[in-house]
Amino acid sequence: MRVAGRIEASSFDLCRYQRRFRNVEMTPDEAVIAWLIRYGAELALPTVTIAEIAFRIQKIRPRSTCRTAGARVGGLAPAFCISGLTEEAALVYGEIMGAAARQGRGMSAPDGMIAAIARVNGGRLATRNLTDFETAGLVLTSPWEF
Repeated sequence: MRVAGRIEASSFDLCRYQRRFRNVEMTPDEAVIAWLIRYGAELALPTVTIAEIAFRIQKIRPRSTCRTAGARVGGLAPAFCISGLTEEAALVYGEIMGAAARQGRGMSAPDGMIAAIARVNGGRLATRNLTDFETAGLVLTSPWEF
């Protein structure tokens, strides 16, 4: 599963946002929860996604109110099957990136690796960012539209 959408730390200060809205209950999207209940046992999380999450946490980590987020990322392994970038996936990555470039639809390196991992592990990918993966030859789904 991949939740796409990049928010740069310079334009979005998570800790300040949390302090400002600490009295507002943040609830997950109901469609995503329903999707997780339905497909939870089938989910795998690419190591590249874990790396992206860890990087974004490290960009804001020095703030004391954000320190627990780093510990939570380390706890993902028991909740998901973790899929890594194998040699097979690395070769598929080249195919995916080449096809995207030939179609004039560039893809970021992390997205290409995620797509390759998904392709060698069954060819399905859940993401909010459907358009970036259209050229990857995957069955795409958005849990937000479940």
